[in-house]
Amino acid sequence: MTAGKQISLALSSYTRAFAIVFSKKFIAWLLAPLVLNIVLFWIGFDIVGDYAAQAKHAFSEAINFKAGDFWAAETIGIILSWLVGALIYVLFFIIFAYTGGYIVIIILSPVFAMISEKAEKKILNQDFNYPFSFKQLLKDIFRGIRLAIRNFLFESLLAIVFFIIGFIPVIGWLGAIFMFFISAYFFGFSFFDFTNERHRRNVKQSILFAQNNKWATITNGALFSLVLFIPFIGVALSAFVAVISVVAGTITVVEIEKHKT
Repeated sequence: MTAGKQISLALSSYTRAFAIVFSKKFIAWLLAPLVLNIVLFWIGFDIVGDYAAQAKHAFSEAINFKAGDFWAAETIGIILSWLVGALIYVLFFIIFAYTGGYIVIIILSPVFAMISEKAEKKILNQDFNYPFSFKQLLKDIFRGIRLAIRNFLFESLLAIVFFIIGFIPVIGWLGAIFMFFISAYFFGFSFFDFTNERHRRNVKQSILFAQNNKWATITNGALFSLVLFIPFIGVALSAFVAVISVVAGTITVVEIEKHKT
């Protein structure tokens, strides 16, 4: 399949995925991302709030503007302490924007696997059942987690390389563009794997599938990757978009397999 056809297929899969996800029988699956977002924000803000308070206190003690001998010393100290606290929160959102996608995929792997299977049944209009095994379920969960960690480590390594390239004049700005495509590829690979695993492709075969259909893989992960970079609200939207991306990925894999037959 050509690059153009792969991109077109992945884009059309998103159109179909929106219709499926927001149908009556499917929309309840959005509750899991909602709960996850609430928990992550509650834990994140609680921890970050403590660090921000400690940082502001330490900064105030170190600078000690109250001891200043000019009239605005205390006001400046308050403003700078507030800026330090705000910086901690901004760093939290930046870090979560980079790691949050994988956190969502790892935590919701069991849910995404079920969503992918349910979506495939709807796509093929068949009420088939894959044989259930608790042992296999645990293997599938650990496989999803292992692949997400693998992708994160590979992406982090490449991020360091492109960060260094970023200091090179003229071509440095291309690093951010390449990094986006790499991020989209690894996210798309993770979303494809829920279907690949169910079709009993091993990890090596799943990697080859993503490589052979790299443009479909990148296109599938691009929306999720883009959402993560939206300031503040991107973090809240990511888990919801992940559900749509999993369904779109399922549609894409099924359609690619149809073209092979």
